[in-house]
Amino acid sequence: MSAIPSIRELFETGYLSSLDYHLAEALERIAGEEDPLIALATAVACRATTNGHVCADLESLVSTSLLDGSGDPIPGASWPDLARWLPALRESRLVTDGDSLSPLVLENDQRLYLGRYWDLQRRLVGEIEARLALPPDSPDEEVLRQGIERVFAPGADEPDWQKAAAVAALRNNFTVISGGPGTGKTTTIVKILVLLFEQALNAGSPPLLIDLLAPTGKAAARLEESVRTAGSGLELPEETRRLIQLAGATLHRRLGYSRRGFGSFRHGKDNPLGSDVVIVDEASMIDLSMMTRLFEAVPRSSRLILIGDEHQLASVEAGAILGDICDSGRRSGWSPSFLEKLEALTGSTYHQASSKEESPLADCIVELQRSYRFDDSSGIGKFARLVRDGEAAKAVECLQAAEHEDISQLTAKEPGGIEESTREIILEAYEGYLKQADPVLRMEAFNSFRILCAHRRGPHGVSNLNRLVETALEGAGLLTREGWWYHGRPILITRNDYQLDLFNGDTGLIVRDEERDGALRAQFIDPEGRIRSFAPARLPPHETAYAMTIHKSQGSEFDRVFVVLPNGPSLILSRELIYTAITRAKKKVILLGDEDTITAGIEKKIERASGLRRALWGEG
Repeated sequence: MSAIPSIRELFETGYLSSLDYHLAEALERIAGEEDPLIALATAVACRATTNGHVCADLESLVSTSLLDGSGDPIPGASWPDLARWLPALRESRLVTDGDSLSPLVLENDQRLYLGRYWDLQRRLVGEIEARLALPPDSPDEEVLRQGIERVFAPGADEPDWQKAAAVAALRNNFTVISGGPGTGKTTTIVKILVLLFEQALNAGSPPLLIDLLAPTGKAAARLEESVRTAGSGLELPEETRRLIQLAGATLHRRLGYSRRGFGSFRHGKDNPLGSDVVIVDEASMIDLSMMTRLFEAVPRSSRLILIGDEHQLASVEAGAILGDICDSGRRSGWSPSFLEKLEALTGSTYHQASSKEESPLADCIVELQRSYRFDDSSGIGKFARLVRDGEAAKAVECLQAAEHEDISQLTAKEPGGIEESTREIILEAYEGYLKQADPVLRMEAFNSFRILCAHRRGPHGVSNLNRLVETALEGAGLLTREGWWYHGRPILITRNDYQLDLFNGDTGLIVRDEERDGALRAQFIDPEGRIRSFAPARLPPHETAYAMTIHKSQGSEFDRVFVVLPNGPSLILSRELIYTAITRAKKKVILLGDEDTITAGIEKKIERASGLRRALWGEG
């Protein structure tokens, strides 16, 4: 192979996908571009987006080895020297610096974008900056101060980060509330809604129009249920209690997604939503395209509140947008003026480093820092913090400590391997739901536990774990497989079906319905606890769900999780993946993986290339 490989050679080694190769070849042919360096640039820009990046960082790229599809170095292959590559890009008719539409955009001689992603990023930056340019709202401070005293418990922890989030949301028309598991994000949102309703009532304004949104149907239903549950725990006037009985919806549905319109949306800049407040949960799952469309669809005069955990896995598609907006890892402090106003309204002292300069974006971001689910003695809470902070050695020590009963490590036994190691766990976890006759209790029992895998394929992947569960349960006489659909089979919906009101991420069970002469039906339980039953043949695409990928588990919570890490080197294993997996559990975690695998995962932090963080926060 030549020192600088052609795109054909990279395709044949597996470095480039078919899409990467054919897109580069087509653009080269259409534009009459004959320089192989431009074809290579096009291919790597395309490859970057399929791997979750918004752009290709050329400086970082040329410092790495060229790898084949198995992750091994390609013998004799190397990247072009930037001193030769950059001039070729500047002179190409396919490349601009973003001042006009073009297939490729080169930013600062470093970041190379496909034109579509450059445009999406430019529009998102413009929307955020336009909101930051607006002056802070001026709520009635006495009404707000009294409201804070009433809805937040007296004697609460100091400083109370939930109060800080409430003040930020009442003053800004764009707010980010970030926090780990059990930090009270949903409770905070309910209290913010109460304070907003009080401001509107005091001003004589009509009732606020509120949207509760999330990236998936599962997450939207959970947000709706959580808001109602949190509201029921507060002492509220009946009128306010009625106002917070809100329905959740997916982003796609609320924005009016249309497949017929080539993926277009009914709502956008030219046809914005009519909502006064738009609240979006699980914001870490939102990619660049959807985040841009969301910002454009929400009027700048309306409040947009993003909720999420910036340390979780980012979206499957391009971008780590929430992390970039939050400036994860090096966030600036609040401005002196915001800190002064916050302490005056809450009566609390916040020992947060404040910026010497006014920082409109920093003033929009609050991280909830206290977990009400995991106290200082919790192994899950401690392990999650250590994983989040990249403290691999201390995390492994915590995992193996005998004093933590809520988290433990399991290593696959030999020669029986994973099958022997997991059989006892499987039977203990899943026999309960199979013995339940009541549909609601049966679903609750099943949803109390889940197996979470890093991979879909392989011995430690979802497909094999589902097979092992079926074999173990059938061997114990707990179920009988009579085909693809059988009594007790759990299913996970993988594509939205708006006609049936079933969404990607919804979980149900195939059961024999005695009221229908024992016919097999797919049963789902809605947020109100009602049974929804369908003929299995009517279901949208779905899969067996004893085990699921960690990515698919985002937006879900279980009492107990069994996390299955790969049994060898893995390109996808990362700090964010492990953190996301263990924070799905409320009571207990069992982590299957050896010390080397766990350490390697924690030490690998996902870095997604984009220009968003730089555009919002500057270099550094």
